Order: sequence, then structure tokens, then C-alpha cells
Amino acid sequence: MFSDVLVLITREDEVDLLLKLSEGPQTIKQISTHFNVPQDEIQPKVQDLFKRGFLSKKRNGQVLYETKSFIQILRRHVYEGRTKGLEGYLTALGNYFLEEHVKEGKNYPYPLGKVLPVTEALPEPVSIVLPYETALNVLKKAKSFSLRNCSCRMTYRKCDNPLMTCLALDEFSDELVERGAAREVTLQQAEKVLTLANRHGLVQTAIYRDWLKGKVFDVCNCCRCCCMYLRTLLNYGVKHHVAKSGLIAEVDKEKCNGCGTCLKRCVFNARVLRKEKSFVRKDSCYGCGLCVTTCPTKASKLISRPKSN
Repeated sequence: MFSDVLVLITREDEVDLLLKLSEGPQTIKQISTHFNVPQDEIQPKVQDLFKRGFLSKKRNGQVLYETKSFIQILRRHVYEGRTKGLEGYLTALGNYFLEEHVKEGKNYPYPLGKVLPVTEALPEPVSIVLPYETALNVLKKAKSFSLRNCSCRMTYRKCDNPLMTCLALDEFSDELVERGAAREVTLQQAEKVLTLANRHGLVQTAIYRDWLKGKVFDVCNCCRCCCMYLRTLLNYGVKHHVAKSGLIAEVDKEKCNGCGTCLKRCVFNARVLRKEKSFVRKDSCYGCGLCVTTCPTKASKLISRPKSN
């Protein structure tokens, strides 16, 4: 599928090199020996393919390069906006990416993402031992992190929400930075991104490489119209795909004036009006806190989620 796209994104003189590196990880010296080409001549070609997202780069005492799968190569091109010449394929590619993502979500028994409550909505006082994680906590645990355009909004472009909102962590971040697909940021700069995301009603989500090991590789700020994780949950009913935060929304009926702001703000359709008061559908609430930060009467707040919810 999409094999005809390959000729649009590669040059003829790169094909043999990609085929050779598809056999398994190899050093520059091994590649040089195979093609009988000096290392200083082959190195720039390999590095260029790496920067364009064709190759993975591993460091196990020595630097090894290997060709990524075709679908990974296509995703990197679309996600990173390198789509010149692919305009006629973008809709089909986007549909295919989503279909594969939904399929993966259905087959994988654990969540691939988890909602994180926005900092501005956290209950006070904050316990030293948190019953939940926040985006800043996740970033503080990382050895490195970087900022780039949202892969989903780059692919689907269904809204005008900010693009520069995805924060990659650790090895994934290091690769993106080395390839020029992301830029390193400070924790303070990352915090400003999270504040911007809250202002635009984006859900802060930790994306897991391995749920059982708690290995997060991305902190994303997601909209329901583009995000493949939220669409898999909300549009395709894969309920386990995204885990809820450790918090849940609650309404003070005395303060609530029934304005409906929280209904518009809620991505998960967890709010309804009953007798001119906001009501939380607890089964649907993911504890993101977006309803709390815009409530004009301070009627909404986050509380610790009961174990049954």
C-alpha cells in the first residue's frame, strides 16, 4: 500500500542504501565496506536519510543505522510537514493512519495514553504524595524534552488550535532534536506551552511507549477533532485506549448559575444541565480540569477520584 509514494520521497541513488540498511543495524564502516565507498563519502548520505526520517539511529557502544518501516517513514513525513509532492495522497494517508491506530488500540489491552489534569485546576492544598500525575511532573522526571508541532493537527488540520504543542521526552526527544524536527526547551518554556494549551481547551495527555513500565515518550495537548488518541476513544468507542486521571470534576450547586460554559469546554461530553445546574456524568469525566479553569463562578473543582470511577 502507498508503494508508489516511495519514488516521490527518495532519490534513485538512495534506494540501494535503504535496501542494505533494511537488513539490520549497521555501522558507517560496515556500510562503507559493503559499497566500497570511503566512509567520509557515505557518512553525509546516511546522515541526510536519518534527518529526513528514513533511518533509526542506535547507540550500543557504537552508532548503528537501520531503515525504518515504510509506514514509519510515511508517518514522519506527514507528521513533520514534509509533504511536498504528496498532496494527492494526504487524505488517504491520514485515513490509513487513523485506521491503523484504532486497530492497534482495539488489540492492545492497556491504555496508550493517560489524561493529565491541568495545573491551574489542581485542588488545594496539593498533597506531597500526589494521587495523580501532572504534565510538569512527567517532564521533571525526563532526562530531556523538546517541543514540536502536533503530529495529529499537522496531519488532519481540522481546527485552528496552536500547532507547536507537543513535548517529546528522552530518547524520542533526542532523536527529533538531532534530526531538526524539534527544539529543546526549558521547563519554564514548556510550562508556557501547557498554559497556552489550557487557554485553548486542549487536553493534556501522556502518551506511553510501555504502559506496564510507565514509560512516557510524549506529552501532548490534544483536540478532539484531530487527535488520534481522543478520536479512537470518543468516535470509535475504544474505552480503554486513554486512561482517566486520578481526579474527577465536582460541582457546587450553590455556586453554579447554569451558564453552560463547562458544557462547551468539556471534550468528553461529561457535562449536562439539569434544572439549570451543571451536572457531571462521572462515568464520562476524565479529570482533565478544563471545566474548572473557565468556570465564572468557581462552582467546578477537581477532587480525588473514587476507586469505583
